[in-house]
Amino acid sequence: MRSLSTIGIASLAAAVLAFAVPARAGDAAAGKAVFANAKPPCKSCHNESRNPLTKVGASNTPDEIKAWLRTPKEMMAKKGKTGVKPTFGPDKISDKDLDDLAAYLSTMK
Repeated sequence: MRSLSTIGIASLAAAVLAFAVPARAGDAAAGKAVFANAKPPCKSCHNESRNPLTKVGASNTPDEIKAWLRTPKEMMAKKGKTGVKPTFGPDKISDKDLDDLAAYLSTMK
């Protein structure tokens, strides 16, 4: 009976830790490569004169940066922006690449 309660406590502790551990932060260096190699190129819409990303990390959290790619219409409404931005679902950018890209863009302040 005692070993069963030990297993139960261990399982409960593992479940609590799963919720307490923050989401994967991403790798900024890998994210820079994602940005540079994206198809279509990010730079086709985001450059120095049009839609610059030079301070995107100062005005957005990593989660907001991810939302700009996954749910751009909602982010435009939230941030009071207008225009057209394509949606990049998991079929276009993996969750890992999205985490890495958000880490890279977060360095732009």
